[in-house]
Amino acid sequence: MKKVLLYLLVTISLFASENVVLLENENSFFFYKKDGVSKGLYPKIFQDINKNQGLDLIVKELDTNLILDMEQGKDILIMDLVENEQRRKKYYFIPTFFYLKADMYFINREYEDITNFYQKRVGVIKGTYLDGQFKERYGFLKTVIIDIKTREDGLNMLKKGEIDGFVSDNQYGFSERLNTIALNRIDQMVTTLAVPKSNEKLYNILKKSFERISSQRLKEMISLSRVEYYRDKFGEKYSDLYNKEVNVLFPSEKSMYPLYYKENGKEKGVITDYLKDIEDILGIKTQKIFDTNFENYEDTEIVVATILGLKESRLNSNPYYTLNPVVFNRKKDGFITNILEVKKQKFAVVKGSFYLECLKKFLTEENFIYVKTLDEAMQKVANGEVDYGISDHKILSNKLYNGNYSNDLKIAGILDEKHSLSMSVNPKYQGLYEAINDISVSFLNENMSKNIYWLQNNYEVNDYRKLVIASLGMLFFSLFMMNRAKKGLKEKKRYEQLMMSLVGALEAVNQYNDTETGNHIKRLNLYSELLANKLGCSKKFCEEIGKVASLHDVGKIGIDRNILKKPGKLTEEEFEAIKVHSEIGYEIIKKSEISVMAENIARYHHEKWNGKGYPKGLKGEKIPLEARIVSVVDVYDALRQKRIYKDGFSHEKAIALIKAERGVSFDPKVVDIFIESDFKFERLFNINSKKE
Repeated sequence: MKKVLLYLLVTISLFASENVVLLENENSFFFYKKDGVSKGLYPKIFQDINKNQGLDLIVKELDTNLILDMEQGKDILIMDLVENEQRRKKYYFIPTFFYLKADMYFINREYEDITNFYQKRVGVIKGTYLDGQFKERYGFLKTVIIDIKTREDGLNMLKKGEIDGFVSDNQYGFSERLNTIALNRIDQMVTTLAVPKSNEKLYNILKKSFERISSQRLKEMISLSRVEYYRDKFGEKYSDLYNKEVNVLFPSEKSMYPLYYKENGKEKGVITDYLKDIEDILGIKTQKIFDTNFENYEDTEIVVATILGLKESRLNSNPYYTLNPVVFNRKKDGFITNILEVKKQKFAVVKGSFYLECLKKFLTEENFIYVKTLDEAMQKVANGEVDYGISDHKILSNKLYNGNYSNDLKIAGILDEKHSLSMSVNPKYQGLYEAINDISVSFLNENMSKNIYWLQNNYEVNDYRKLVIASLGMLFFSLFMMNRAKKGLKEKKRYEQLMMSLVGALEAVNQYNDTETGNHIKRLNLYSELLANKLGCSKKFCEEIGKVASLHDVGKIGIDRNILKKPGKLTEEEFEAIKVHSEIGYEIIKKSEISVMAENIARYHHEKWNGKGYPKGLKGEKIPLEARIVSVVDVYDALRQKRIYKDGFSHEKAIALIKAERGVSFDPKVVDIFIESDFKFERLFNINSKKE
């Protein structure tokens, strides 16, 4: 996003002789001009809309004079106009496909955090939403703001030493690798299409059109646009690579969803699509080599860096995927928050994995048992041969719940450190590296709001009813052990450990149902315990709500995932289906015999103070206190959290919305106490949002 107005301006009237879509020429696969013809992803999208809706939208290059027309009040459509309260008076905003976050880009490797930029020279593109946001949120740095025209200008000024860093969003990559620091004080946002309220008919047509673009169709259009763009850009530059056979080294593990896997005998996944685009663009032929002997890969042309630690002698492209390490163990064992807590335990680690270097910061060789695959590691943990294993969150979740380990294993903790994966190219093939590095700039799957890989988990599980049955099966072991504890074990501590194991199992089911839930679960427990303390509740009450608040939405495992993941507004029928989750959750927890408090939270956290909530329509203090507490903090976190259908709200906006519901949806006393310490809840959100 480079200007307050990006990519797209459309004439407003459906009755005009021609409706023009104007796009800013970024010379990227999103939009570019070739021999006077408009090409790229956005033209393809509007071609589809024209075909399906009978419109005649014509794509043309942006005329900057039309920006002045918009500012003077003329009715035009705008792509990526930043949404604010004033603009919502004139425009409808339609969420599109990408989420954006602000980063500081720089070269100096000695810079470790944002404080290194105190009184430094920082480039910002004047007039963008980041311009004002950076000055407002990071004014304490007292930086010298340098106006830059484009991201490429910022890159060139950085290389010349004219600035120390520059601020930009992450919608586009760079042909050169740069260091980045996330600017977490600037809210993430979802790209939008702004439509004037004077043309509600066109708004409704376009809103439905964007909502109906399936993940599969979007993925196809992105791939077609990328291939077409780079073929046009490269021309004959890499003609010597045409028909060249290129060896690509994969780890021996042949199923690592969503990176690569097979479905109905067909190869799929992020890396599979990446390599296919490279093949189509360059005309090369790739030959996959599955091997675990990572010491002998120096002569291989390309190495797919999935779990492979790269050597500095290789040429490493821009990242295409980020690993989020999680630790797993047996269901009956406890949880961890830091590796140092288990420094005397044994870890099963896939040989050559990224995680090994991460673990070596805290552990020694005596802690490691080396294995060839994640499946082998999981088997050793399940059998009790080792205490813990480590893997990427999404890869592990798929194996846990689509494989045969869900009754035996659970996620025990999430590590703070992340790892970016790149293609590693042999220095002998400089041209191949340059081409792949350029192509990698456009491979932005992790920035997709309507995510083309993770919106639906169709790998091995296509029926959500099967998912529910499989997910519930993971609870049996914990239930069995818990009942044994109640009957035969008098040690209170042991019983509590088993109870928390069951809670963990339920949380894992809940998290699998919604990949955005992980940190939400953690924060809900922290918020609830803090608010209960502020309300003067007993120590026992506070401790218990801090353990079971996270089970509030566990009943959603019984709701169709297509409804839960729908990016647009729910129909009345769909909303009625969603409401059933509170009763489903209540029944699950009741049968699990966790606690009455957990039952009340699951069943009543959607009740409203005025009696107009669900499922029972309870009013006022008839709603259990624990449910009244969770309802407030749940709404606060939901407002702050970015979702596939919305950008996250600021802390101030979330507080204002909660105040507005005081005495309507929420207990006035609970709201008042919450507001008194609102900065503490903001701090909990910020501290526990780094991994999202």
